[in-house]
Amino acid sequence: MKEKRNISNQLFRLINKIIFLEKKNIFEYAGVKLFPSEIHILMLFSIDDKQSTSATNIANKLGISKSAVSQTISRLIKKGVITKDKDTYNKNELIISFTSFGEKAFGQYKKKQASNRMNFDYYLNSISEYDRGVINDFLNELEDMLGQLK
Repeated sequence: MKEKRNISNQLFRLINKIIFLEKKNIFEYAGVKLFPSEIHILMLFSIDDKQSTSATNIANKLGISKSAVSQTISRLIKKGVITKDKDTYNKNELIISFTSFGEKAFGQYKKKQASNRMNFDYYLNSISEYDRGVINDFLNELEDMLGQLK
């Protein structure tokens, strides 16, 4: 029983560390600081690549308010990272595009993330396939449990 409590305590300490690191993870490129909330929206744009969308749609995908999305988009425009145009076919939709600067900045961010992930990959490649399966099963279960929390 004590071992289960220790694993549980360690897991919650780890989650808290991840949350703390996420909040202080400010990426800087050419003197422009990009904050975690801005990075999250940029990641969404990079996935949807120049498709029209609405602030409501973005807010729903990220689980944040429409107001927070609008404010973050405005900050990214002021920083010269993205442009925003109205969709000519649907007035409620926006077309968000990376500027040249934004593409370079986000490209550097992705390189930094890839470098950070190499450490995890190195460790995972050093353990057995069975152990990787156990870790994968645990993470899937944890993700499901966290998804059910409100």
